[in-house]
Amino acid sequence: MPYPLIDVLRAMAALLVLVFHVVALGQWQFFAEPVWGLPFRQGWIGVDLFLVISGFVITLSAAREIEKNPVGFRWRFMRRRLRRLVPLYAVTCVVYVFLVRPEILTRPPEEVLAQVASHALFVQNLFPLTHGVINGVTWSLALEMQFYVALVLGIRWLVKLGALRTLLLFVALAWAWRYGTTLFLRPGEATVQMQVIYTTELPGTLDAFGMGIAMALLVQKGTGVVARHLLPGWKNSLFWLLSTFGLFCLAGALFLPRSSYWDHTAMVVFWRTALALAFAAALATVITCPLRGDGILRPLRYLGQISYGIYLWHFPILLALLTLPGLRGATLFANLLIGSVLLASLSWHLLEQHWIKKI
Repeated sequence: MPYPLIDVLRAMAALLVLVFHVVALGQWQFFAEPVWGLPFRQGWIGVDLFLVISGFVITLSAAREIEKNPVGFRWRFMRRRLRRLVPLYAVTCVVYVFLVRPEILTRPPEEVLAQVASHALFVQNLFPLTHGVINGVTWSLALEMQFYVALVLGIRWLVKLGALRTLLLFVALAWAWRYGTTLFLRPGEATVQMQVIYTTELPGTLDAFGMGIAMALLVQKGTGVVARHLLPGWKNSLFWLLSTFGLFCLAGALFLPRSSYWDHTAMVVFWRTALALAFAAALATVITCPLRGDGILRPLRYLGQISYGIYLWHFPILLALLTLPGLRGATLFANLLIGSVLLASLSWHLLEQHWIKKI
C-alpha cells in the first residue's frame, strides 16, 4: 500500500466501535462525563471513518484497475472485493448463528430463509426484519458492498466529473435523502432504530464516501492547489493535522448541545457531513505524513491490517462475554480487546491472507 499509515486510522476506527459497544452494552462509565470522552461514548462514528477510508482506497483501486484493464476491469474489481470480504464474513456469520444466537434457527422457515438470503446478497441493511440480526455489525458490510457495486458502475463518470463536482453532488444527495427520512420518521417521535436503518442506507452515507472519493480523484489527477497539498511532506501533514483538530472541535461544539442527535432534524441532515470532513482531514494527515509506520507505530499498523477481523469478531465475542456475571466496564473491554485481536490475528494469517494472495 502506498499509504501505510492508513492502517493506523483503520485501527482507530475499529477501537472506537469496540469502546462504543462496551459503553453502550457493558456499563462502562469511564467515558460518561468528560468532554474528551465524547468520541468514545459516541464511538459509532468509527463506522463513518471506515466509510471515508473506503471511499479513498476503493476509488484509487478502481481507477488503477481501469488503467491496467480498461475492458474487463469491472469483473476483476468485484472479484477482488468479494475474495477480500466474503470468506471471513461468511465464517463469522456462521459462528454467530450456531454459537452465539442459535435461536435464530428456530424461527419460522420463511424468516430463516429471509435472513440467510438477505445476508448472502448483502442487502440485510435495507430491511428492519434483517438489519442487525446476524452479527449486528454486518449491516455496514452490506452498505460497503452496495457502494462497491455503485462505484464500479460509475467510476468512469466520476473521473470525468472531477473531485469538486463529485463531492458537491454526493453531499447534496446525502442531505436530500436524510431530510427525506425526517418527513416520515419525525425526529423526536420515530424510534431511533428506524432512523438509524434508513439514514445509513445509500445515498444517505454518500457524503462520507464522497469525501474519500474526492480525495482519491485529486491524488489520481495530481494537479491543482488541493492536490499539491496532498503530496507527502511534513508541511502538508502539519497543515492537515491542525485542520483535523479544528474540524473535530467544530463537530464536537455542534454535537454537545444537541447530543440527543436523533431529536434534531438539522443534526440528522447535516452533522454527519461535518464529521466526514474532519475524518477526511485526518485521512489527508496520514497520506501526507512522511513516516512509514515503523517503530512505535508498527503495532497500530498491524491492528489496522487485521481491523476487518477485529470489527467482525468483536460483536459475537462481546455478546458471549456479557453472559458472564460481573464482567463489565474496563474488565469487559480488556477481555473483548484481547479476544478480538486474537481471533482477528488467527483469521488474518490462516484465512484472509490465503484469499488475498489469490487476488
